Amino acid sequence: MKPARNYTAFFFVLSASLLAASVLPARAQYQPARASVRAVHGSATYSIDGNWQSLKENTPLTAGAIIKTGPDATMDLFLPDSRTVLRLMPDSILRFDRLDKMPAGEVGLTMTRVSLLSGTLIGSQHKLVRPSEFEVRLPNGVAKIVGTEYSVRADGTVACLSGTVSVAYNPPGNGSPVSVSVAAGFSSDPATGKIAPTSTAYLQNITPDIQAVRNNDAAGNVGQPTPIIDYSIDRISPTHGQP
Repeated sequence: MKPARNYTAFFFVLSASLLAASVLPARAQYQPARASVRAVHGSATYSIDGNWQSLKENTPLTAGAIIKTGPDATMDLFLPDSRTVLRLMPDSILRFDRLDKMPAGEVGLTMTRVSLLSGTLIGSQHKLVRPSEFEVRLPNGVAKIVGTEYSVRADGTVACLSGTVSVAYNPPGNGSPVSVSVAAGFSSDPATGKIAPTSTAYLQNITPDIQAVRNNDAAGNVGQPTPIIDYSIDRISPTHGQP
């Protein structure tokens, strides 16, 4: 009986070791991903390790890069691994905190985290493969993007144009964190954590930028499967309320 117990213990330890070995390499497979500058309209700069330089079309960006647009400038970005297109609006600062990818067959897993330090970011993202993540960190919260079209402001206002955006806020004072789900046609109020229809005025103001993001998305996904997101402008149905 003793040998049987020894063999049982041996196989238990061996199985645990094989399981650990199978998990650790998977975690180690993440590789640095990149974002690229598709277009710059006006004056824009970027910094790596505090060294600020002029930002031009086709400049590759990696984790740690900080980009800044001037008062009359916009910048179009493409993150090919997560099939994400972004437009950074005037007077905005965006930092790439994490850009990782892990191949998984024909579709890769991605882990992306950016921080919007000031200004406004407009984005379009195709549905991610689980457990991929795309987070936009804000001074007072975080917006999690799974596959949608959206506008995010550094003050915490999140407007969803299609799909759904999950937002978590740290309200002013010592209030408990608030989590909300923002559906298409609605915006979140960072002061209250509540949802209201997006205002017509705000949408009219950013419509040219939304269309530019859509055009860039179409250009960057030539040969890719048909997007899951419905890009029809009719889906945006604002009524009243603030952005």
